[in-house]
Amino acid sequence: MVESPEDLGSGRGTARDSLVVGGCTAVSRATGVVRVVVVGAVLGPTYFGNTFQLTNSLPNLIYYGFLAGSLFSSLLVPALVHHIDRADRARSAAVSGGFLGVAWAVMALVVPVAVLALPPLLQVVGSDQSAVATAQVDHARLLILLTAPQVFLYALAGAATAVMNAHRRFALAAAAPAVENLGVIAVLALVHVLYAGSGTESASQPLGKLLLLGLGSTAAVAAHAALQWWGAHRCGVRLRPRWGWRDPEVVVVVRRAVRSLAQAGLLALQMLTLLLLASRVAGGTVALQMALNFYYLPVALVATPVGLALLPRLSRLHRDEDRGPFGEAFVGGLGLALFLAVPAAVGYLLLAGPVAHVVLAGQMSSEAGFLMLSGSLAALSLGLVGQTCFFVATQAAYARGDTRTPLVSMAIQAAVCLALCTGAALSRSGEVAVVLLGGSYAVASLVGGGHLLRRVLVVHAGGGHGLLRSFGRVLVGALLMTGPVALVVRGVVPADGGRAAWFLALVLGGLVGLAVFFGSQVLLRSPELASLRSAVRRPSTAVVAGRGAES
Repeated sequence: MVESPEDLGSGRGTARDSLVVGGCTAVSRATGVVRVVVVGAVLGPTYFGNTFQLTNSLPNLIYYGFLAGSLFSSLLVPALVHHIDRADRARSAAVSGGFLGVAWAVMALVVPVAVLALPPLLQVVGSDQSAVATAQVDHARLLILLTAPQVFLYALAGAATAVMNAHRRFALAAAAPAVENLGVIAVLALVHVLYAGSGTESASQPLGKLLLLGLGSTAAVAAHAALQWWGAHRCGVRLRPRWGWRDPEVVVVVRRAVRSLAQAGLLALQMLTLLLLASRVAGGTVALQMALNFYYLPVALVATPVGLALLPRLSRLHRDEDRGPFGEAFVGGLGLALFLAVPAAVGYLLLAGPVAHVVLAGQMSSEAGFLMLSGSLAALSLGLVGQTCFFVATQAAYARGDTRTPLVSMAIQAAVCLALCTGAALSRSGEVAVVLLGGSYAVASLVGGGHLLRRVLVVHAGGGHGLLRSFGRVLVGALLMTGPVALVVRGVVPADGGRAAWFLALVLGGLVGLAVFFGSQVLLRSPELASLRSAVRRPSTAVVAGRGAES
């Protein structure tokens, strides 16, 4: 799809595509939240629950750490856009397949190292030397072997996502992960039925249970990857791995990817450190992963849709060598992302307690589970603004071929995170340590995101005039939410309130907060609100195009 210059720089166009991605991503992320809640309910606040969550997260950490994860798609999109505009499907398939072939070759070297390294790491960080805790190392060895193939499947899904995003086909790429989440939920439900008492602590676990968890979760990832491959095929690209190192264009993309791989590796290192240190507390990894899933929900629904919608536009604007429209499009997109991310951060801070009361179920619904989840979620919420700035600014840098600036910012973020995590691990209370780990990542995200945003505004976007006013309007609206939301929660929940009362408080508090925020933006005549209204009223070109492909 070739866009007019007016549409390329239009905030309305970015908002339309962002809504498409956000709506479909909402389905995926909602099922992802349910998935981790079910893990806690079925496996409980146990060391085995920690082990399953950690080993099941490892393929994602490898994919994001050594293959740049979502950045994998971001790097491919600018390379594919040129061929798509020329309707050259053969080159689109060659470039995407070549990069996939290189990715699989790298993974073939990395995966065995990860499989061998994780069990010893669990032994090193473990503070509990009981038979129950030490037995999890043996369980981890088997689960890692069963889930290792997921890395290659995630790489396939990432390449297919790049193909669809470059064609501005966002819906299927954003919604397909829900298939994986539903598959894992079904596996956990089966474990609960077949193995009574799955959430109780035990030094030994049945072999059938381990096989079901490992193979079942890998099958769910395979279904997700297959659906993404089919989506790329519908765009006219039959994706298969190729000898990419023989293709000069793929070599250029890979060279650009080196810094991005280092950047993603630093992010994965932070995640691995958080989850490993949390595993020192029974159920700590499960609780922190729950909080992280909620934390990344608004990131996925706000920053990711805006960044993905901006990337093809910014790539074309950079090709036209006109810095003015590029800066306007970036500032408009970031303003839209912050318009939604800031109230989400304040909402999490205010409603962390009700969220924990509502979602904790089964074995995780204990006092320790509540403290770890509510505390870490409230602490993490402070980092949402930094995380949003980092993701959107990274897309702007990549659109101009700059991979160095995001890497420097991520290195600063990683240094801050690891330093703070070291201090958090020294806490005498295990539950407090988990909360401090969440806070460590939040502070690091603010530092890294602020540094990258400043650099991108100065180097690529002409200073970002107007962004400060936009952020000021949003901050005023978010602060106005705090009093009404707190009053609603206190007024709705009685002293002995149950889950229903907390759910009502969560819903009413959220609705009141949204009403106050959007009301303030109407009074302040927010241009971001006008962009959203226009996007809702006018059917998305991406949706129309998608319907045409299906007819």
